[in-house]
Amino acid sequence: MKRGLCLLALILHAVTVVAAPKSSTSKFSWNNLPDLPDERGVAGAFAGIHEDALIVAGGANFPRGYPWEKDENGIAPPKIYHDSVYALVKSGPEYTWEQQALKLPASVAYGVSIVTSRGVICIGGECKDEPVGGKQQMHLLTRVFRLSFDRESNTVGIDSTLPDLPFGLTSAAGALVNNVIYIAGGASDSGATNAFLSLDLGKESLVWRELPSWPGPARILPVAAGQSNGTSNDFYLFSGRLPGPENNVTYLHDAYVYRTGTKVWEKLNRIEVNGEARCIMAGVAAPIGAHSIGVFGSADGLIMEQIMEHVRAGRSDSIDEIQRLHPGFNRDVLAYNTVLDRWSTLNAFPDKPHVTSNAVKWGDAIVIPSGEISPGVRSPKIWIGTPSASRSFGALNYTALIVYLIAIILNGLWFSRRMKTTDDFFKAGNRIPWWAAGLSIFGTQLSAITFISIPATCYVSDWRRFIAQITILMAAPLVVFVFLPFYRRLNVTTAYEFLERRFNVVARTLGSLMFIVLQFGRIGIVLYIPSIALSVVTGMSIEMCILLMGSLCIVYTSLGGMEAVIWTDVVQVIVLLGGALLAICLMPGIAGTDYNSMVALADANDKFKSVDLRLDISAPTMMTFLLAGFGLNIISYGTDQAVIQRYLTTKDEKAAAKSIWTNGILALPASLIFFLIGSLLFAFYQMHPDAMDPALAKQDGVFPLFVVTQMPAGIAGLIIAAVFAASMSSLDSSMNSVSAAVTTDFYKRFGAAKEERKSLVIARVIVITVGSLGTIFALVMANLPDIKSLWDTFSSFIGLFGGGLGGLFLLAIFTRKTSGRAAVIGLLLSGIFQWWLKEISGINIYPWFYGFTGMASCFLFGILLALVMPNKKDIEGLTIYTLYK
Repeated sequence: MKRGLCLLALILHAVTVVAAPKSSTSKFSWNNLPDLPDERGVAGAFAGIHEDALIVAGGANFPRGYPWEKDENGIAPPKIYHDSVYALVKSGPEYTWEQQALKLPASVAYGVSIVTSRGVICIGGECKDEPVGGKQQMHLLTRVFRLSFDRESNTVGIDSTLPDLPFGLTSAAGALVNNVIYIAGGASDSGATNAFLSLDLGKESLVWRELPSWPGPARILPVAAGQSNGTSNDFYLFSGRLPGPENNVTYLHDAYVYRTGTKVWEKLNRIEVNGEARCIMAGVAAPIGAHSIGVFGSADGLIMEQIMEHVRAGRSDSIDEIQRLHPGFNRDVLAYNTVLDRWSTLNAFPDKPHVTSNAVKWGDAIVIPSGEISPGVRSPKIWIGTPSASRSFGALNYTALIVYLIAIILNGLWFSRRMKTTDDFFKAGNRIPWWAAGLSIFGTQLSAITFISIPATCYVSDWRRFIAQITILMAAPLVVFVFLPFYRRLNVTTAYEFLERRFNVVARTLGSLMFIVLQFGRIGIVLYIPSIALSVVTGMSIEMCILLMGSLCIVYTSLGGMEAVIWTDVVQVIVLLGGALLAICLMPGIAGTDYNSMVALADANDKFKSVDLRLDISAPTMMTFLLAGFGLNIISYGTDQAVIQRYLTTKDEKAAAKSIWTNGILALPASLIFFLIGSLLFAFYQMHPDAMDPALAKQDGVFPLFVVTQMPAGIAGLIIAAVFAASMSSLDSSMNSVSAAVTTDFYKRFGAAKEERKSLVIARVIVITVGSLGTIFALVMANLPDIKSLWDTFSSFIGLFGGGLGGLFLLAIFTRKTSGRAAVIGLLLSGIFQWWLKEISGINIYPWFYGFTGMASCFLFGILLALVMPNKKDIEGLTIYTLYK
């Protein structure tokens, strides 16, 4: 695959540098919430958010003086551990500390805090007795409990029924991943450990498990977080320090990831900032965006090493002065990208940063409650940081985008003059040339899922899904020589009319209903995608962008009907492919390198891997994508009214066949272009990690981000217009085709008035209704946090809801003995089977594969039921066996 792509190198090698890569424009804006009631502040407190309240509990400080303020006997003030519980309650824009009578089971600090939907789980930690003769006795704790906030009483409650740790542990790090708590590192009674423990909160019986450790040294004060790498949610472990004999300390700058799916540790690149290794021990970290982990304060060990040198040299008197004059910890706000395995620097922290604290998410913001700002010194400040983007799309880009969108509306008005009958509205009066219908089919099938999601998916993974694109060549002959003749020769408006003629009216009604439900979901997904791009561009909320895009599509589709849809699609395909090719040509120049170097870098990271020969339908293997791709293409090109309606708009069957072949010919090179964009995006951000926005909330925003922040003015506007083009070419199709299905299969079929003018009004009302409901669905999707890849989500959705429909058409065409009753019951059984397979069976299936299982199960059930419910209807000319008679 890679060698084939290098054919483009002769052209692309000559592209000159357009502009230097720009750094990420997303920074954190920091403000203060009301100070912690303990005016000295605490370090090592438990902290988390529950029921819109910040809980802070325990911690340690020096209330009787700083460590260097020794008495006449040379004894330093003791570190005091606390059992106090505080709650900062948010009510509208106001924040208020609520006094809590609750006390912790023990005075404790330096444990691990895990935020869950049921409260903050507090794990382990340490405490010290009151000093006797200047010495304090250390105790390591095993206790685990949950703190939760009650909004009605404004009080914090405690649940002490959670299982204790298998041994005392302090100064460890932990995170919640897939409802499993992971704890790593820390100190036990024997010193620094490489302990790795897990507690699965989804199990009825909660038990701590000791897991294999990472392939590196033991450590205390490491940094940990859970985050997605685009394909799985994993546990990340960074840095820390390893105390050694004779006061020697090793400051660690290594990094590891525990893959929760495979249960395997992997070593990552070292923590490196501006070419230098960095220790980030005792840091406060939290996942941010889709693929990043932010570190908002950490200790690099430089001043601590000075102190240890004085200890080793026996110069203890000067240590007090070093502590007193400590300038604070490193102020760099760092970001680690889990896809790129690269570190970047964001803006500096506005004041002395906190360490031995927590970074907890409160909505879209990061809260850092109290903490240590230098040795022995705590701060009561509560910091809240919000990522803010300062991108400017520019007048030229807005002009290109607005002109394009206005042209779309005018196009709808122009073709509205020809809309006299429902035949005009749904089939364009059979006036469409074959090449225009072919481009329209191509645009409908690719959509913004291709333009945005394929590059994003390839950026985080590889080319294995490309195999599925090849299956269009397997499906196209079947569609041309089998499906198409039925639709053209029977002169149907919808494909589901054929189901009634072959089976019965129930089959037609169910088929049409399944299609309609499928299109509502399709509209939501396809409308959501360009709204990501528009949100990245303008800074508007995704919800506002969805409303804008939905309204625009409803207007021109309801006005101009299928003719406006198809000719708009033709222009949109040209803009779509032109924008994609332009991006490929400009990317090497923007990166300051050449095409071959970018391909080599992507190849070195396995971004061109396209073949996986494992026989495993639970993974993205070649077998999975061949079968799944074939099933999805049969569903899309053989049973999807949105596509079928395109090849019913041509003058005859021969022209319709040409339109299908046109789509097939275009599909492969177009897929090649968009997969290549994803690989080049990975190479670009590998070369320039500071250009990646760590707060990018959705994986599918990575290509729009590149366009907006890196592409020249004007060109960026055209490419964003291509995103809208890709989406609209699918949205208009879905709206019009659902209108055709409702009007033809229900309104006209079941005895409503058939006067053409009234039917045309009904068709337009349905377009508006369908578009509005699809827009609502898109708004719901915008608030689903677990969607990683819209392409995978879309393919899974089509498979689950369209697979049985594909099987129903195969029964109609390829069997003679299957009756209408057997086919309908087979379709219902297929739906039950799909539900069982996904929700109950426990069988792990790759999401794309549901299309094949749905189609195959419906076909198999129909054949078996035909043995007891044979067909008795005259079906001459309605199956493949009599089609050409």
